[in-house]
Amino acid sequence: MGVIFDILGSFIVRAAIIIIVLNLMLTLHETLYSNTERIYLNEVIKAPSETMSYDLKLAGFNASKVIWEARENEIVFYADLDNNGSQETVYYYVDNGILYRTLNGGTPFELARSVTKFTFKYFNVTGQQLSYANNRTDVKSIQVELIIQSTTTVTSLISGTSDSIPKTAKWEIHIFPLNL
Repeated sequence: MGVIFDILGSFIVRAAIIIIVLNLMLTLHETLYSNTERIYLNEVIKAPSETMSYDLKLAGFNASKVIWEARENEIVFYADLDNNGSQETVYYYVDNGILYRTLNGGTPFELARSVTKFTFKYFNVTGQQLSYANNRTDVKSIQVELIIQSTTTVTSLISGTSDSIPKTAKWEIHIFPLNL
């Protein structure tokens, strides 16, 4: 009879070890998926942030006019982006969660999807924030905020519930164009 209890006891211990290892594997898989999604979002926000930084730093370069429109969610400005002596019109805006960039009124180029926030703040030479109705010639610096949200949710394999907090990537910068 003691042998049967020994066999049952070792079976229970082995089953507990297998359950612990499976639980660990599932948890590691969920963490890996979540971190992969976060890294992916950080890579997705990289291209629009670099493009906007480059363009906004050149705002007003070799241009007769500087800022045509300065709104909360869009901006139109002039700059000689390719240094060929002719000014380009650069337009950034969001439509249906997609961030677009248009050059010289041409076809809009999609920079990012799943944009949940895209705002501009404009400041004068003393650092005071300008209202959007103020004179555009007073703008000396521009603050940009861009937030992209993941469209996928992580479902827990253990509990079966979805991760209720969506993954986001945020980019914020305060740019001081030399030509404003």
